[in-house]
Amino acid sequence: MPVLSRFALAAFSMLVIASTAFTATPARAAGPKVVVIVGPVGTLTDNYRERGDDIADAATAAGATVVKVYSPNATWANVRAAVNGANVIVYVGHGNGYPNPYSATENIDRVNGWGLNMVAGKDGDDTTGDGDTINKAMVYCGEKALLGTLGVSDGATQRQYCAGGPITPAANFVMVYSNACYTPGAGEARPAPAESVAVSRVSNYSSPIVRMGGTYFATDLGSATLVDLILRNPTQPFGRIFEMGNGFSSDALRRFAHPDGGSAETWIQRTKPGLGDDYWYAFGGNPAKTPSGSTVAYTPPKPMGISFSDIGSSAFGTDIIWMAEAGITSGCGAGKFCPKGTVTREQMASFLARALSLPTTSTDFFTDDEVSGHEADINRLAASGITGGCADGEFCPTRAVTREQMASFLSRALGLPVSPTDFFTDDETSAHEGDINRLAASGVTGGCASDRFCPSVDVTREQMAAFLHRALKDA
Repeated sequence: MPVLSRFALAAFSMLVIASTAFTATPARAAGPKVVVIVGPVGTLTDNYRERGDDIADAATAAGATVVKVYSPNATWANVRAAVNGANVIVYVGHGNGYPNPYSATENIDRVNGWGLNMVAGKDGDDTTGDGDTINKAMVYCGEKALLGTLGVSDGATQRQYCAGGPITPAANFVMVYSNACYTPGAGEARPAPAESVAVSRVSNYSSPIVRMGGTYFATDLGSATLVDLILRNPTQPFGRIFEMGNGFSSDALRRFAHPDGGSAETWIQRTKPGLGDDYWYAFGGNPAKTPSGSTVAYTPPKPMGISFSDIGSSAFGTDIIWMAEAGITSGCGAGKFCPKGTVTREQMASFLARALSLPTTSTDFFTDDEVSGHEADINRLAASGITGGCADGEFCPTRAVTREQMASFLSRALGLPVSPTDFFTDDETSAHEGDINRLAASGVTGGCASDRFCPSVDVTREQMAAFLHRALKDA
């Protein structure tokens, strides 16, 4: 299990000293209840306590009644008591989500929850009271602790120190994770994970919150501002509040259906603030719901995204997503794209026919495509003059497309101009050399290596996505 770190923190320094389990700072008796939890993070705990104070001050200024539960007193028992009836819960501390580098399975007794003090104050195992050594000074009380479903098969430490759930916040509560790894999609180090991994992390972490009827936010870009927005905009939809938060980027936003169903969605965005290029801001829940509990008309800034489960390691993931969202492909089945699969001539016909919106035709050009599910697109391609087939009256639909053939398909389809430049040294005997040079001159390809195009190599589906994206990006 990880001991996770956070960085780019403001230089805060205030220690909360309390003989009781937590301290309450009332602002207005009738105001919403906000609970700020600061878990143990070792030598960074002073900074996190100050960050918690910043959030608490913003909530107080917005009229909330604020309860602080800070390390070294942030035990499960104290936290669980504090969040009873809470309208907004803010957790600042270590995050433990999934997928992660430490386990091949999602252990929900310890992931998707909070890292807390095992015991209040100092003891022999934690001489500072803020120690974050797992299962010695700090315990991860995960999804099952929040939902109150821990059982005999779960971790002994969780059963001892995280029992007695579920938590009992107010109806329609909001959970805000602040500077906790995995919660917005980012892990513990750069580079950023694949989009599918970020989506899974946010969906998993938000799952217990959504299942309890709550709404989930996670951010490294300004939690105090986010809490202020939630409190001061009770009739605004959560989607709009997310848009108003620090670091929001409509260009970077990606929306997906939440696995817990209903109207819930998972939102992530990959941006490059001072923290680096990663997923720093996320949402889980119904974006049309409001802090007051109503549901209002709301149009999200981006359409729902499409993703595939097998493109996480592909260097062409962005191109594949573009291709899917443009309606050019729906993948190869079962939520997959098969990025390393070879493109066949019939698949190429459909890619181009959809990408270029080629007109339909009643003419049947070839005799060997009668059983092909792509026959109509093959005929559209032929009617548009993009292909003449592979032989007299034949198209060879199941034959793989080579890189040189792909060059000719695209050059004809896009009407690329002739180029006098000879870009590559390995296509001199290729009948497609002119089209290869046209493709290179247009910036669609840079070859397969220095001065080489690899004309006879088969084109993979992920490469085809990249070729099409480059060719049509300005179309």
